[in-house]
Amino acid sequence: MTITKGAKAAIYTRISRDNKEGSGLGVERQLEDCRKLANALGVTIVGEYSDNDISAYSGKRRPAYERMLEDIAAGKIDIVLAWHTDRLHRLTSELERYIKVSERIGTHTVQAGKIDLATPSGRLNAKMLGNFAQFESEHKGDRIRRQKAQAAKSGKFLGGRVPWGWHRTEAGIEVEPVAGKHILDGTEAIVAGKSLIGVTRAWADAGAVSLSGGFMNTTQVRRVLLRPRNAGLMTFHGEVVADSWPAIVPLETFRQCEAILTSPERPQQSEAKFKYLLSGIAKCYCGRYMTGFGAEGHRRSYRCKIHQEGGKYVPGHAMRAMAPLDDYVLTMAAAWLDRADYKAAIVADAQLLADKEAPAESSDIAELIARKNSLARMFAQGLISESQLIEGSREIEQKLDSIKQAASAGIGSRIMTNYAFAEDAGKSFLEADTDMQRELLRSAFSITLKPSGPFRGSFDPSTVEMFPRHMARG
Repeated sequence: MTITKGAKAAIYTRISRDNKEGSGLGVERQLEDCRKLANALGVTIVGEYSDNDISAYSGKRRPAYERMLEDIAAGKIDIVLAWHTDRLHRLTSELERYIKVSERIGTHTVQAGKIDLATPSGRLNAKMLGNFAQFESEHKGDRIRRQKAQAAKSGKFLGGRVPWGWHRTEAGIEVEPVAGKHILDGTEAIVAGKSLIGVTRAWADAGAVSLSGGFMNTTQVRRVLLRPRNAGLMTFHGEVVADSWPAIVPLETFRQCEAILTSPERPQQSEAKFKYLLSGIAKCYCGRYMTGFGAEGHRRSYRCKIHQEGGKYVPGHAMRAMAPLDDYVLTMAAAWLDRADYKAAIVADAQLLADKEAPAESSDIAELIARKNSLARMFAQGLISESQLIEGSREIEQKLDSIKQAASAGIGSRIMTNYAFAEDAGKSFLEADTDMQRELLRSAFSITLKPSGPFRGSFDPSTVEMFPRHMARG
């Protein structure tokens, strides 16, 4: 296309980290050179479009570039001026689009001269330059990825801001004492049965803030606790490549925490929204979770989450008064936890998860617990001496402890095995705080509310299906 004197010209400039041609050239330097080119061509500058620090290879939207294309399509521009063709494009897909929009106007660059998109040879030349620019960007990206992978595998820090929990010292990257303690305490709390919202509140109460200076929500805390780096593991594209990072949490404890927080039984909704015992744990017979509602001082209830999704009451889904349902579930859970066969089933399942060669039989565990209780009764009746009680109890405790350690490693959380070995597990469960009770109910029981029929004014246990996960249905 022949450019006439006074033609309407647009200058496009861009600078980013992918810049090689004219390395070090800022937008102002590109503008200066393009203005000189406009003066030499005798064209009139009607617009200057600049995208600063945006890569053309990333595919991200370039606002100024898009405005320029719109003005070209509207006939406001006769010629585009740029410092080099790679300032306009680094992806051949974008070049094809530009050709369709700009084939009736001129394109000139300071470094590559005139690009005639109105002729086959001109378009071929433009495409060759575009292919080379894309190849250069891909080659550079591949080289950078290989360098980062090699650095990660050798345990080197890849640069950038040091993650929360560590800081830079003269010796290198080290654990930051205060944040590191929060991470360790939070991990152990999750493994011990505390909830994510409980850890989040504890961190906030202790004054813990993120690198940006704000308090963290449950999603952010979960993300922190799930970092393999906490256990000294460095990852690259999701794969563990080194174990030389300063560890905050023992690997076994981290894996237990990871198993709990990634369990499919945990609802995807933020735990901060669940303040009632069975919210996000009990399910409606339609499969959705139940949520609690009701103002302070009024009768509170659970209802199927479908009511929240639609913003109004939907007939045909479960709804129950909160207090009687909570009382029933707590009573039933405590009764199960006091059963020797259920405790034994919990430990047996845990051992299978740990892939032990010879998991203890449920009957063996139940027998050990029964023998321990029998010794206490015999001592109270004067049938055995105190030394016999101590010696017999010690032997049983050692056997139970070895099983407990194996079970704790396999179950992913100590909360279940702690209750499995407690002599008065039901009472301990009822006296625990709501967070602990929620964690155990989520881990140990499947709770579904069945259709209840017409309202009868009283709680009907037969409409609640509560089944322990560690016992076979019979």
